[in-house]
Amino acid sequence: MQRYKIDDMSCGHCVSTVEKAIRGIDPAAKVNVDLGTKEVSVETTADSGMIAQALKTAGYDSLRL
Repeated sequence: MQRYKIDDMSCGHCVSTVEKAIRGIDPAAKVNVDLGTKEVSVETTADSGMIAQALKTAGYDSLRL
């Protein structure tokens, strides 16, 4: 399980964008986004670096692992 903290995630659109970015790397990924805590957990076989880069490309620079 990979976990990410995204401080600048603030709305439902952000949740959708995060899910789309992760599924662009691994369409079979199980993604759980908690907007209240600004945390994302991902069950995937993809490399965490690839997921992190996809999230940064989607505009989330405040990403922490």
